[in-house]
Amino acid sequence: MNQKNKHITELMELASQAKPLIEALASEMTVIATRMAALEALGLIYASEYWRKDSDGQPKYFYLLYPLRQGEPRRRDYIGCDPTRIEAARQGLARAKEYDALAVELGYLEGRARSGLFGMKDALRHLSNKNYRQY
Repeated sequence: MNQKNKHITELMELASQAKPLIEALASEMTVIATRMAALEALGLIYASEYWRKDSDGQPKYFYLLYPLRQGEPRRRDYIGCDPTRIEAARQGLARAKEYDALAVELGYLEGRARSGLFGMKDALRHLSNKNYRQY
């Protein structure tokens, strides 16, 4: 096999490997976006836990403290000491954390897709340039 045929063969092999990789990336992005939508539908709580102590100094009453917004007083939601309400609030907090982690992962995958797109466009530009001759 001469050198010219080797380059063409390798180029064809690389081109055939690209489609399954692109499909896998798209599939992974779809799975993450679907999970994010499901989490958002269940409800996200962006707050922090706060336990108000009773007269003995033991944590008794559960509150959610939301981040400060300029010009507004801090929002505090009273949850109380009901275990089911506390668990529901904690699940909302956990969903928000998972949602944020998935958003970061999705951003990373979108960056990979953008980078791959630029690389593919560059490769196509090089392959289709008929006026480019290098001797």
